Amino acid sequence: MKILSICFAAFLCGHAALATRLYAASYAGFVTSLDLSKSNELSTLSHTTDCGSSPSWLMLDSPNSILYCLDEAIDASNGTITTLRTHPDGTLTKLAQLKTPAGPVMSAMYSAPGIPNRKFFAVAHYSGSSVSTYSVDPVLGLFKPEQTFTYQMTAPGPVASRQDAPHPHGVVVDPTGRFVLVPDLGADVVRVFHVNPLTGLLEPIEPLAVNPGSGPRHGVFWSPHGSNSTSSDVYLYLVQELSNELSGFRVTYSENGISFRKIYEGSTYGDGSSPAGSKAAEIAISPENNHIVVSNRLDNTFGPNKDSFAVFMCADASGKEAERVSFLGLYPAYGSSPRHFSIASTQTMVAVALESSQSVVVSRWDKGSGAPGTLLAEKKLDGEIPSVIWDI
Repeated sequence: MKILSICFAAFLCGHAALATRLYAASYAGFVTSLDLSKSNELSTLSHTTDCGSSPSWLMLDSPNSILYCLDEAIDASNGTITTLRTHPDGTLTKLAQLKTPAGPVMSAMYSAPGIPNRKFFAVAHYSGSSVSTYSVDPVLGLFKPEQTFTYQMTAPGPVASRQDAPHPHGVVVDPTGRFVLVPDLGADVVRVFHVNPLTGLLEPIEPLAVNPGSGPRHGVFWSPHGSNSTSSDVYLYLVQELSNELSGFRVTYSENGISFRKIYEGSTYGDGSSPAGSKAAEIAISPENNHIVVSNRLDNTFGPNKDSFAVFMCADASGKEAERVSFLGLYPAYGSSPRHFSIASTQTMVAVALESSQSVVVSRWDKGSGAPGTLLAEKKLDGEIPSVIWDI
């Protein structure tokens, strides 16, 4: 196994001189606005408790200055969704809040061509074993519930302690905008929905089954054309939390459907075995559109409480799909349990939510080597940090 302690590359090299802001969610009940100075110091601008007791996921609509916050509300019977107005001084003002099924942990926005003046978002509910949808006025940040899909299992999965029930954990929209996918860690499936173009409602179709006991967590789409992809040459990559694996699928579209053919499966530790207790978490495509980056939690690869990122090549130098995905190595996360990370491609930096270290770190993104790089800044916050995003 290749372990690389040099520049945590493909995202981060060349820190631009522009002022930057981040928002971090904390299980202590805070959403915090942070400023990264030109001298690479992270400072707190403000924080709010308006999201709820256990903020778990943040989603920013920068053009409309609205921050969407999910409150997982751990051990409570329901969660919440809150919209917050962002302000130039870093303060956040509550706009609206709505109760949801229990345990919301991730969301994604999508559109319906027949309703151009509205947006929609889907939410995965881990402890609630459900998927919910909402329509939203993107300018005012006001929303209303549309659908709830609740799932059951007849028996626990192979990893009974984690697969006692369905546990939807991620939400990803395909490049065409026609389909919404929800990896379900408990049921070992990716739930697939067709977006009704006239109503924005989700229509369940045949799910994608994955290896028993693998625990699919999050996913990303990739194509040689990046975000401007059409329906050709599209791939889906899944990070599997329970098996610490990356799985790749070639996507095929039909007039009314979508199908998947597996083209890759490999460990997030290359040829090495997964350290005991380690859990893969987040996944992203590099800004250069040629690498897949996965965060590994609780592996102590770079020392006690020093976890890792795994980097895979998915494209050749010309930007076309590689003959096969290949593991490139492990890079430092600069703390314990990197649950979520956010890449600022214009700033060549990556921000990491270190859940167990209770901190946010920012490191360079080295475009030359295609992986995360040297540490720039670190900020200790109150509580475990599940999510951090940029506002640039």
